[in-house]
Amino acid sequence: MLNRVFRIFREKGGILKALDLWDWYESLEPKWQKKVKYYFSLKTIKNLNFPYKAKHFDSGDVQTAYTKRTFLGSLAQTALLERDFETAHWLYWEALKQEGTPYEEHLILNDLLLLYQKLKDFEKMEEVAKRDVELFPEYAEELKERNGGKLPQINSFEVLVYLYERKGLFEDALELIKRIKELGIPYPQEEEVLKRISDKINSL
Repeated sequence: MLNRVFRIFREKGGILKALDLWDWYESLEPKWQKKVKYYFSLKTIKNLNFPYKAKHFDSGDVQTAYTKRTFLGSLAQTALLERDFETAHWLYWEALKQEGTPYEEHLILNDLLLLYQKLKDFEKMEEVAKRDVELFPEYAEELKERNGGKLPQINSFEVLVYLYERKGLFEDALELIKRIKELGIPYPQEEEVLKRISDKINSL
C-alpha cells in the first residue's frame, strides 16, 4: 500500500521527464527498470563527459540534448562495454522502437551489428546489416555532413559483402561492392575482396 502511495505522489522528474519516457519506464518489468536505472547510474560514474548525477535519472528539472533513441542507445553502449550483452541487446531494440531520425537509427543499427559480430550471430548480422544498407539513402546526407562533407566507411556494407561471400552468394557480393563504389563509400579492402571472390569463382 505504501509503495502504491509513493508511486502516486513521488516526483516524476529527471531525464525520464525531459525525454517523456516515464510511461515507457513504468511499463517495464521490474528487471528491466533496474537495469535501465543501473546503467544510468554507472554512466554517471564512468563517463566523465556525462552531464548528470545518479539522482537526475528520475528527479529534478533536467535539460538534455539527448533524444529518446540516443539516450537509450547510450545506456546500451554502457551495458555493452560491461559485456552485459543481454541488456545491451534489449536496450538497442527498445531504442529502435522510439521515434527518431534515420541517422539515429543508423547509429543504433551500427552498434547492434557490432554486438552481433561479438556474438558471432550471423543470421542477426545479416538482418541488421541489410536494414542499415536499405536505410542508407535516408541517412546519407546527415552522415556526410557530420563527417566533414564526405562519407566514412560504413560497417554494414562491408559486413554484408562478407556475409554474401561466406554464403557463396558471389554475384550478390560483387553487386554490393559495385554499389559501394558508385555511392562513394570508402572500402579499403575492395581489391583484396574482389581478388578473393574472383579466385573462389574460378575454382568452382
